[in-house]
Amino acid sequence: MAGSNYDTISRIFDTFAVTSRSRYVYIYDINRNLSRWSVNAVDYFGLPGEYVFNAGSVWESHVHPDDKTAYNEHLSIVFSGKKADPEFEYRARNKSGEYVACTCKGIIIKDYAGRPAFFACSITNHGVVNNNDPITGFPNQYEMLAQLGKYKNEKRNYIVLMINYIDFGEINRRFGYEFGNKILKTTANYLLDEFGNTGKCYRGEGTILAYVTTNMTLDEIKHMYQKVRSYTKGHLIIEGKKASADIGGGVIIADDFTVDEHTVYTSAKYALNYSKTERNGNLIIFHNGELENNKNSIELVDEVRSSVLNKCENFYLEYQPIVSSEDNSIVGAEVLIRWKKEPYGVVSPSEFVPWLEQDPVFYTLGNWILEKALIDGLEFRKTHKKFYININLAYMQLERSEFRTTLLEILRRTGYPSTGLFLELSHNVRQLSRDHLKSQVEFLKSCGIKIAVDVKDFADLDLVRQFPVDLIKIDPDISSSIDNNLTNRYVLETILDFADKMSVSTCITGIEDENIAQMIKKYNILSVQGYLYGRPLNLQDFEHSPLYISK
Repeated sequence: MAGSNYDTISRIFDTFAVTSRSRYVYIYDINRNLSRWSVNAVDYFGLPGEYVFNAGSVWESHVHPDDKTAYNEHLSIVFSGKKADPEFEYRARNKSGEYVACTCKGIIIKDYAGRPAFFACSITNHGVVNNNDPITGFPNQYEMLAQLGKYKNEKRNYIVLMINYIDFGEINRRFGYEFGNKILKTTANYLLDEFGNTGKCYRGEGTILAYVTTNMTLDEIKHMYQKVRSYTKGHLIIEGKKASADIGGGVIIADDFTVDEHTVYTSAKYALNYSKTERNGNLIIFHNGELENNKNSIELVDEVRSSVLNKCENFYLEYQPIVSSEDNSIVGAEVLIRWKKEPYGVVSPSEFVPWLEQDPVFYTLGNWILEKALIDGLEFRKTHKKFYININLAYMQLERSEFRTTLLEILRRTGYPSTGLFLELSHNVRQLSRDHLKSQVEFLKSCGIKIAVDVKDFADLDLVRQFPVDLIKIDPDISSSIDNNLTNRYVLETILDFADKMSVSTCITGIEDENIAQMIKKYNILSVQGYLYGRPLNLQDFEHSPLYISK
């Protein structure tokens, strides 16, 4: 990386690196928001590279949620030029998802005008932190997984209950992180005091609290959950003040000793998420091999998870055509993941993707999808020069800063042009911090990649307002009934009007009826997608479809 942007920061880095061989070193250019890191730090923490743009938000995404407030307060004092303790400690997440204690010791280097210009810092890694969570005092998720593995080896049945506040982020926004931590600690204390003698309590990722028991029945767990929920909704006392916040809950009965403990853990998380997002906090149970009101069996998802770990075997891709609204000619394709294995046959992604999105292995699958689709996309572009690929981007990919390096390597390896790629954001990316998501989107745009947003309701339009989006994909929930649902038609027209004013293109998906296809011709849209134009097909069948071969 040559050029004046890098010369100064490199000279400062080299000076510190010479005297700091046993520690990570980074130099931060405050004005350019650019940092340079030791190679061993890049590898250990999974950073995008030695040089990191938008360095503040990238590194902050690694800082433990409970330490971010103190971390940001310290940096604000340091960068303002005020005197502060040059050494402070916090926890940071490595590329394996573990948090390690780090001591940061740094100094401000000022420019000729006396203004802070660079922050030079060395980081000492103290190794994996104590396995007890400092807020609740509970063992963390790694201890929990170790215990579940022990129960599996001993062939002991057990039940896992996971609870979490439905909108803890709103609690933090309204009252601050310190108050949020007190709510979490108070809830944890209640859980331990009331039920600690019949099971073990753990702290999962984020603000998840988990309870594992070998002694209680499912009915007793249901009763327990109702007591905890009643407590959080009406009996929380924080600093002498009454507080109220609703929770969601997910349960799994683990009685199959062939199933991996990670699968059990992720299944409980999936049930919890379903409770929070779909059932307004009602307890959801993964039992008798399946999720209530759902065909997901734990044996199936365990097989799917194993397939990911085994180099993504049994997965394959299908492509659904995207056509021009002007003349119905093919312009691109959306990538859809499929899985097939006997005795299950072909399994719909709706049966495993929502579950698998709760598991870290989805990062591996998401990157496999990306690389395979770009290889196939080169075949499409041999005959259709402007053909583009549309790929759904997983929350798990955007969350991890190392995705940038992975994406660039996939583009380099495949030779696929970034300008022929749309990466689609779904509503679940709103769980990411705004700064981190903004940094990731801006990086993707800087690579020439186009950004699409899946819009199911007006709330999703907030992503279009905040970030440089190229395409709004309107969900079938809105478009499929505009011929007989006046409300949906008004919603569609409002979204299209918004897109037009924002100079963002639109694609209407889910078109299956000729009547609706004719109705939408009056609107200013770029493209359409749906069974009326073509069903998802594998690579070979897609290339031989009439729509594809008729240029």
